[in-house]
Amino acid sequence: MAEPYFSEIEIAEEMFAPLNLDQTPDLVGITMMTCQATRGYWLADYFRRRGSKVIVGGAHVSFLMDEALQHADAAVQGEVEELWPKIMEDFSRGDFSGKRYQAQAPSDLSRLPMPRKDLFPKGQTTFDAGVIQSGRGCPMGCDFCTVTKLYGKTFRTRPVEHVVEEIRRFPKRAFFFVDDNIFFSRAYAYELFEALVPLKITWGSQASLDLICRDEELLKLAARSGCGSLFVGFESVHQENLNATRKTFNQVSRYDDAVKKIYAAGITVVGSFIFGLDKDTPQTFRDTLDFIVRNRLCTANTGILTPFPGTTTYAQMEREGKILDRNYEHYTCGRLVWRHPTMSVEELERCYLKFRRDLYSLRGIAKRFWANRSHPLFYLAMNWGQYTRTYFRPQGREYDALPASVSPYKAAVPGG
Repeated sequence: MAEPYFSEIEIAEEMFAPLNLDQTPDLVGITMMTCQATRGYWLADYFRRRGSKVIVGGAHVSFLMDEALQHADAAVQGEVEELWPKIMEDFSRGDFSGKRYQAQAPSDLSRLPMPRKDLFPKGQTTFDAGVIQSGRGCPMGCDFCTVTKLYGKTFRTRPVEHVVEEIRRFPKRAFFFVDDNIFFSRAYAYELFEALVPLKITWGSQASLDLICRDEELLKLAARSGCGSLFVGFESVHQENLNATRKTFNQVSRYDDAVKKIYAAGITVVGSFIFGLDKDTPQTFRDTLDFIVRNRLCTANTGILTPFPGTTTYAQMEREGKILDRNYEHYTCGRLVWRHPTMSVEELERCYLKFRRDLYSLRGIAKRFWANRSHPLFYLAMNWGQYTRTYFRPQGREYDALPASVSPYKAAVPGG
């Protein structure tokens, strides 16, 4: 979207390469999640002092606009596509400071420009730029999630021919669809998967368990089109926890059979689990480990319940005075930042670390390999990554491993 307005565009991701802090661009755009906000604000302040104009956006900024505007010239709430022409008009006129931009309606995905993936540094970016999106929006509205409030309850889709064209333009043959629920519209999923078959790609995505398994022919078509893995939000193996977070469409009693169906189609399962829900006890960690091992899940994306701004969970904890830690550096889902009703911070974090060490020990990885042998390289790569994070960067402290050039991050931590 910036291409018509600037002769030179650079995309940088600090987790992959050091940022050049000696530049003074005309405009700096920064997107951030909550765990990245401290660093994002430091960069915004830094580049403004150098004379650059700065605009910020992303999930964190969208729900804390007043906070963000203390550090940036302008801020975007929600989706930016429909707003960009107005943003550029204001920037060109010099009428930019203190501006809040919010779209009046969700973006029309049929009007999205084709992503310029050639701008990403080669081999140094998220999924090596193999990310793609065919739909946005989620009507589910789980208490702990920001997606529904960020993108709306209506599930919107891109024209299938646009998705196919984006894939054809990129030499990579492995993709991850970042749709929050790629199976949500059965009709659209059939159209999309049929169009992917002749492209001979490998892909993964995210979907709700009940929607994946409601149509076995669609599941088989997904596998035939190249689907190798699906990220599934189980969240908890205890039904009372699911009911309390408005995720009642997940039924624990159907978990095992559903996983068997997915594996029977030749697709591996990456499970998502949240620890620290109100009814959790130390036994919850053992029960979850037992479920993952029993079902031989490929891997598990786990985290401690974190009250991200914009979520129902955040609003409720604010009202009840439960939030103990407001250091955004700790909002990685690897730490307990609020007062749990039955477990202390030390106990819950200790149980979580033990769970991860048991799951991602070399023995734990070997136990689940045979069921995932149809995608051996994917399985080993995913689990090796989890092994190194668990044993060398415990408790989700990913940002402790930032390059040396990012040293100002530490000084930017509140109270640090």
